[in-house]
Amino acid sequence: MNAAHPAPPGPAGPAAAPHAHPQPDQADQPDAGAAPDAAQPDVIGAVADPLAGEGLPGAGAAASRIFRSAAHLTSEGSSTLISADQVRDIHLHGNQDVRRLLAGPLPDEELRKLRRVFQEPAGYAACKEQLRTGRLLVLCGEPGTGRTCTALSLLDDLTRGQVSRLDARSDLGALEENQIRKGHGYALEPTGAGLPDETGLDRLCELLGRQEAYAVLLAAPEPGDVLSRGGRYYRAHTPPSAADVLTGHLSAELEDAPDAVLEQARTTAADPEVVEATGLDELLPAEAARLAGLVARHVRDDLTYGQLLTACREFTENQAADWFAAGGRSENPRQLRDAAYRIAVAALEGASLSVVAEAAEVLAWELTVTVDPEATPGRPLFSDGIGARLVSARAVAEAGVEQVGDEDVPVRTVRFRGEGLGSAVLSHLWQHRHNVRGPLLRWLAGLCEDSRPQVWVRAAVAGGHLCRLDCSHTVQELVQPMAQAGQARRRLFAATVLDVALASPEVATAVRGLVGHWARQGDEHLRWTAGAVLGRGRATTTVREALDLLGGIGVWDDGRLRADAAVQIAHLAGAHCDPLPVRRIRVWLSDKRRLHQDLGLQSTVSLASVSVVDLWNQHPDLAGHGDWPLVLALADVRPALAPELAGLLWTALQTGRSYEAAQGALAEWLSGSAGRPWADRLETFLPLLVHTEDDRNRLLALIKELSEDPDQPLEEQQVRRLWGAVQGAGTR
Repeated sequence: MNAAHPAPPGPAGPAAAPHAHPQPDQADQPDAGAAPDAAQPDVIGAVADPLAGEGLPGAGAAASRIFRSAAHLTSEGSSTLISADQVRDIHLHGNQDVRRLLAGPLPDEELRKLRRVFQEPAGYAACKEQLRTGRLLVLCGEPGTGRTCTALSLLDDLTRGQVSRLDARSDLGALEENQIRKGHGYALEPTGAGLPDETGLDRLCELLGRQEAYAVLLAAPEPGDVLSRGGRYYRAHTPPSAADVLTGHLSAELEDAPDAVLEQARTTAADPEVVEATGLDELLPAEAARLAGLVARHVRDDLTYGQLLTACREFTENQAADWFAAGGRSENPRQLRDAAYRIAVAALEGASLSVVAEAAEVLAWELTVTVDPEATPGRPLFSDGIGARLVSARAVAEAGVEQVGDEDVPVRTVRFRGEGLGSAVLSHLWQHRHNVRGPLLRWLAGLCEDSRPQVWVRAAVAGGHLCRLDCSHTVQELVQPMAQAGQARRRLFAATVLDVALASPEVATAVRGLVGHWARQGDEHLRWTAGAVLGRGRATTTVREALDLLGGIGVWDDGRLRADAAVQIAHLAGAHCDPLPVRRIRVWLSDKRRLHQDLGLQSTVSLASVSVVDLWNQHPDLAGHGDWPLVLALADVRPALAPELAGLLWTALQTGRSYEAAQGALAEWLSGSAGRPWADRLETFLPLLVHTEDDRNRLLALIKELSEDPDQPLEEQQVRRLWGAVQGAGTR
């Protein structure tokens, strides 16, 4: 093949006449030994978008873009806390010497520690004044935000150390005056009967006044809770700065150490690798206190740097465990809705607020009927608030875009405040909450019925994460039924689950074996699904093996899946930027068997029809190539491959049964090149398609035809540049 003007061999016969469609007796003449088959259809345009029937343009490109953006699933301690059902540990020391708050007065040592490390949050002075004058304060905030430390500090300030804790199961409505010690301060997060109503709080306030005592009750705000905004006793808790808490705890932990050691600790705590290991955007006060303890142990040589990073990676795991650790209490409708929202954010992180909220409601229904099959769960209407829901899930809403057809529209998206939380939530449920598996898989499968890529693709990525944790169960319960479905979207869902699972070395071998088995021995739908996995580029250890399997799928059953296999061959080329797919297509074109020739022609048309944006797994070298035609992008990043790519397209243009499809792909390039960053590359590629005067005349005729299009003619300057590129091409 000539480097400048290749004239590759192929199934085509002599060149067609200028401006004319190649005639069957010229371009369709099979090689010797090839049996013509009049029933074989012409090569069709590339099935670049298997979701073309979804009713929206660009559905395939949208799905692949969502997949590439859903990277969050590819991969201890607390402040003083009186929890809802138990008294938890005070981790003020941040090490293994943990002291437990027992019923009765707070130990003096803990009070002294609290005074040294406590950082006043915003609004602290107002809370203290309200407690001083009113005797009773209900402090609303999420667990772990330092609200209990704030409560204890408020009581300590007003009672000079006379701070006690009431049992969390106390019934405040039955509390008597003689049970309250004079001048004492009490902290409590009630369970059981819960917080009293306004009348009950008035009674408690009167009892406290008689004894000149104080009480701070802790409450977690519910979605839509108006008491935290308007109740006489209620005040919202503002967490202190995590940086301030960290600094205070480091100073307390290392109060006897030299200044150089304290500075080393501060530097270590701010180390990007340490911060990244926590998996959280910003630590809660409880987590900052724990990090201080870990860093202090590290600078004292009690922990290696690797052990420090390992301990930091447990932060997200601990948060997930806390969210789902309330036992039977967590199975009432309110708690199930909270759990459902957190799971929905984990699975659909990056989607719009409305998508996540609706998916969460569907999951809440699934969880509720699992707990109580006789239940008929409904939805709250006005007693729900998105702000409180986000806070309870440690999530944030921010500006983003969502694709509608081929266009982006602005939306508010939702994500966790930390990249590690999504995988931690799913991992915790899958590994520690077995009975959640059924409703969770049913929910993910149900999300596949939503045609929006931002829903079903993200659900598939979440399914892939679960598959990595328990491959056998997920394949049996989710992947296999999807892979055998008649709907293309469901099969793509299964392919996506397997592709994500392939990132895990522990299950990759098993998944590769499964995909290979389906490709060789599966029915039509299983072979289709296997091809969709193979096209992502990770289902085999070599590109050659993937091409062998895709080639087998493409010629199976007289080429029934030829078009589907061909587009996956194009995707494989974009996933690896390797010359082997291009050369394998040339081998098929030169094969004497008609089925293999047609697969080569169809693969060529697919290469010409697929854009970089369509690729599910883009090779890093293609980054920044946006919506470039894949052939031009490959020619740009692999210039040595350009003549071979042009040779394939030239052959398709010279062959009668692929001529129209190849010509159509080329016309799309020409008509869409105006103002595009790949216009220059197109002008350097066109001359490679010119080997004879007939080739030149055919291209010039196509340019002329497009320039005279009555609806969308080529721009005049564009015509001149394209015409000049073709006219300047040399011939043999």
